[in-house]
Amino acid sequence: MTGLVIDTSVAVKWFSRETDTPAALELRDRLYRRDVRLFAPDILLYELANALRFNPRFTADDVKEAVDSVSDLGLEFRAADAELLRHATELAFRFNVNVYDAAFLALADLSGLHLLSADEKLIARAAGFPRLFRLGERLP
Repeated sequence: MTGLVIDTSVAVKWFSRETDTPAALELRDRLYRRDVRLFAPDILLYELANALRFNPRFTADDVKEAVDSVSDLGLEFRAADAELLRHATELAFRFNVNVYDAAFLALADLSGLHLLSADEKLIARAAGFPRLFRLGERLP
């Protein structure tokens, strides 16, 4: 079974209609079928709730339901710890990104997994990070 780290931009697409939504939904379906294991820092839940909170189509109940559904989906969340935060801080400075985004890079790096993202700003800034792939891009 393949393991991947996803960032919040991928999870947001599970609840919106955007360019990469079909690829995100296919990944979610693979998780349901247990064809893939998905990992993320637990900050994903906060970022998801915040992103959906500012979507005018979502009510407070919709956001709570969305976060509950992602929590129950089977993603494997890693809580912040000293190792993850130290590495995220190092990567934030290296790639000139915020520590929140760097936490996803750090988790991928520390776990030896690929990170899937639909965040074009992160993809551009962290272009030298070998484990970062655009959602929908073919992995090696």
